[in-house]
Amino acid sequence: MTSQTVPTAWPAEALYRFLTIVGATVDIVPQPAGGLPGQHAAVCRGCDADYTYAVGVSYDLKKWAQGHSETCRALPRPTT
Repeated sequence: MTSQTVPTAWPAEALYRFLTIVGATVDIVPQPAGGLPGQHAAVCRGCDADYTYAVGVSYDLKKWAQGHSETCRALPRPTT
């Protein structure tokens, strides 16, 4: 079996990035303005699942991102 990996540019706002088993990513990013100060989220760029944590980048946030990346089978979204 062969696999194909399409390199994607690392978004400027991504603090951490986890690769899923099919090539999508789970990014840990700061929440936009209007959220709580210091709030971060992990967002899957394949299936759009997310996990938000209100106090910085916690161990739980990283653990969720890594765990999701190990099981998510949603393909990366195409770029235009």
